[in-house]
Amino acid sequence: MPYAMYLRKSRADAEAEARGEGETLAKHEKTLTELAEKLSLSIAKQYREIVSGENIAARPQMQALLADVNDGKYDGVLVMEIERLARGDTIDQGVVAQAFKASGTKIITPIKTYDPCNEFDEEYFEFSLFMSRREYKTIRRRMNAGRIAAVKDGNYITPTPPFGYKKIHPEPKVYTLEIIPEQAEVVRMIYDMRLNGSGARAIAEELNRMGIAPMKSQYWERVSVKKILENPVYAGKIHWHSKQDGDIVCCGRHEAIIPEETFDRVQKIIKNNPLAHVKSGDTLKNHYHGILYCKNCGHQMIRRYIKASGKAHVLCRYRTCRGKVVGSTMDSIDEAILNAVKIKLRKIKKAEYKNEQDIKPVVRDKQSIIEAELTRLKNRQIKIYDFFEQGIYSAEVFSERSAAVSEKIKGCEAMLKEISANEAAPKLGGTELVFRLEKVIRDFDTADPEEKNKMLRSIIRKIEYSKTERQCYRKTNFDLKLDVYFL
Repeated sequence: MPYAMYLRKSRADAEAEARGEGETLAKHEKTLTELAEKLSLSIAKQYREIVSGENIAARPQMQALLADVNDGKYDGVLVMEIERLARGDTIDQGVVAQAFKASGTKIITPIKTYDPCNEFDEEYFEFSLFMSRREYKTIRRRMNAGRIAAVKDGNYITPTPPFGYKKIHPEPKVYTLEIIPEQAEVVRMIYDMRLNGSGARAIAEELNRMGIAPMKSQYWERVSVKKILENPVYAGKIHWHSKQDGDIVCCGRHEAIIPEETFDRVQKIIKNNPLAHVKSGDTLKNHYHGILYCKNCGHQMIRRYIKASGKAHVLCRYRTCRGKVVGSTMDSIDEAILNAVKIKLRKIKKAEYKNEQDIKPVVRDKQSIIEAELTRLKNRQIKIYDFFEQGIYSAEVFSERSAAVSEKIKGCEAMLKEISANEAAPKLGGTELVFRLEKVIRDFDTADPEEKNKMLRSIIRKIEYSKTERQCYRKTNFDLKLDVYFL
C-alpha cells in the first residue's frame, strides 16, 4: 500500500523564515522525499497545511488526512516530527492517536518509525504528544505575557491600524501609530455628528454622500462607524483583550485624534441614550426615541397608534407603571415641549448671551475634508490616464475606472456647491444653542419624525415624563409633567 506525506509549518518555522532562513515546507518536503527514497516508500499524496491552527478543527488538511487514515488508505504517514500531527488539547491528541491505532497506520519521522500497534511505540507516541502540548502551553503563556507587557508599555501590536492612523516602527521593539491628517478629520467629524444626535447609520450615509471612502471597502457601513465611535485608540489609549486578564486599557505611545473628554461623552451617549434600531427600508416613527423616559420606572416611553382616537400616543409598557403612569397623545407632548423650548430661548436672550463662551458649537469644517478628498480623486484620475497611456490598463478597464472616479468627483463638487450656497444664506446669529432652539421652533411642525428626533437631540439631553390622571373631553386640565434637561 502507498504512503502519505504531511507537511505543516510551526510558529518557530515562520519566525525562521522571517529571518531569511528559507521556506520551511520546501525544506521539509525535500527531507521527507529523501527519506522515502531511502526506505523505498511510494508517496501517493501530500497534505500541505498552509494555515496556522491551534486545533484540528482549524486545519483542513489534517482533517482530510485523518479521514483517509481512518479509511485505511495508507500503510504509513511521513512527517517531520510527531508534534506536527497534533499540538492541540487532549481531545485532539486522542483523535489522532485513535485514528492511527485503529487503522494500523505507521508514523515515519527522520528519527524513528512509530508502530501504533506496538505497545512501547504507542506509549512513546502518547508521551510525545503530551510533552508537545505542555511545550505549546508554555510558549502561549510566554507569548501572551510578552503581548501584555508590550501593550502596557503603550505599543500598538494589532497587525492592522484603525482608520485615521498608519502603523510605524520608529525604534526596536516599539510599534505605534501615526496620524493620517485627512482621515483624522473624518474621525473628528464622525464624533461631532454623534454628539449632535446622528446615529451610526445616518453618519455612514452622510460619509457616502460626501464621497469619502473607508480604508478597505467602497462604502461606509453602520458597523464600521460604530467601531470607530467605540474604539479608545482614538483617545490615545491601547485596548487589548486577553482570556486570562480580560480587557486591558492603558495609555498608548501615539497621539490622540479625539480628546478623552469627547470620547467619554460619546460612550455615555451610546450607553444611556441609544438611537433607534430601524430596519432597512423602514423609517423612524417615534421622534422621542432615546429622549423621553418614564419618571416612575426610568424606562423609555414608547409610541402606540390608537385606532379609536386616530392619534399616536406615548406610554410606559412596564408592568410596574400600570395604573400609576397614564399615556398622552404625541400632540400634547409636542405642544408642551415647544413651549419649553420657547421659554428656554427667551431666558437665554434675556441673559444677553452671558454664557456664550460655555456653549460654543461643536462643528467641523466639512469643506476642507471634501476638498482634500477631491484632490485625492483628481490625482487618482491622473494615474488612471497614465496607466492607460503606458498600456497597463486596457480600454475597457480605463473606461470603467475613469467613469467611477469621475462620478465621485462630480459628487464632491456638488457637495462643495451646496456648502457654498448654505454659507451664502442668511444666518440666525447668536450662539449655537440659540440657533438650534430657533431651528426647532421654526421647523419642528413640518419635519418628519427622523428630522424631529435629530433636532430634539441637538438641544435636549433627556425628558422625564409623569402623569397619573386620564384626560377626557370634559376635562381640560390634567397633570402631565415633563422635566426637560437641555444640553
